[in-house]
Amino acid sequence: MIHKRYIIILFLFNLCCTSMDNTDLSNNAPINIRFSSRIQALPSKSIITETSFPDNSEIGIYAWGHHQKDGDTNTTLRDDLNNAKYTKETGSEELIPSIDAHYPINPDTLLNFYAYYPYTTSINSPQKISFNLNEQEDIMWATPVLNRGKVSTESNINLQFNHILSAITLKFKKANDIKEDMTLQSISLENYAPTAELNIQTGQLTQTALASPFPLIEGLTTTISSEETTILTDCLLCPIEKPVFIIHLSGKDYRIESSKAFETGKKQTFEFTIQAKDISISGQIRPWLDGGSSNETVFF
Repeated sequence: MIHKRYIIILFLFNLCCTSMDNTDLSNNAPINIRFSSRIQALPSKSIITETSFPDNSEIGIYAWGHHQKDGDTNTTLRDDLNNAKYTKETGSEELIPSIDAHYPINPDTLLNFYAYYPYTTSINSPQKISFNLNEQEDIMWATPVLNRGKVSTESNINLQFNHILSAITLKFKKANDIKEDMTLQSISLENYAPTAELNIQTGQLTQTALASPFPLIEGLTTTISSEETTILTDCLLCPIEKPVFIIHLSGKDYRIESSKAFETGKKQTFEFTIQAKDISISGQIRPWLDGGSSNETVFF
C-alpha cells in the first residue's frame, strides 16, 4: 500500500466570560445632569483591565426625552444630548461635560440615557457609530439608563459600561509526529471587515463582510515547535458567529472554520495543534475528527 503524508491542524477553544450585572441607577440634584462611570471587567487582560476608565478618557453620551405617559420608546420629543463628549475626571469616577446638560423643567418629561466608549465623531446616525477595528480600542457600551427626570435626581447617574468586543488569543504548536520544520507566516480572517458600526440604543455591533481576508498578523517567520507558542494575545475583534481562519504555514494557505463564535465581552483562546496523518494514495481523506464542542480539525 502506498501512503502519502498529510498534516492536520486541530485547535482547542477555551473562554471565560464577564458577568453582566444590573445597572445601578441614580440621579443628582435637580436641574444639572451629572454622570459617573464603572466598567464591567473582563476577568483577565484586555486593553482596559480595570473597572474604571483611565483619567481623561472621552465618552459619548446621548439623551432623548419623552412624556411620562408615552413610555420609554418615544424618542421624538426632545434631543437633549446628541453625542455629547464627557471626559473622565482625574482621580474620580465623575464625567466632566463639554457642554452643560439639564433635566427638563416639566417633571412629566423623562430622559433616556445612552453612552459608549471611546468617543468618536465618525457617526452617520445614533444607530451607526463607526469604529476602526485596526486601532484595537476597547469599545464599550453602557447599559441604558431610562426614564430619569428632575424629581429623582439625588445623585449622579452611574453608567455601567460593558465590553462588547471579543478578546482573542491564538496559540500554536506541532505534534511530535511532525518532523519537518513548520513556519507560521500569517493569520487572517475570512469575511471580516476592519470597521464596525454600533447601535447606541441596542449595543449591537454590525459589519459588512469583505471579499478579501482581513489580516490579524503578517510578516511572521515563527518556527512552530512542540512547545506551545502564543502568537496573538487579547486581539480585540468584532463578535461573529463562525470565524474562518486563514493560516499561512510554510508557504501554503489553510482554511479553518470554527463552530465557536467570537462572543461579546468574552476572553477566548484558540489553541492550534499541527499533526500528521497517513491516508491512502487513492485520495480518500479521513472524515473530520469528532473533537466535540471545543475541538476543530482541518486536513491538508
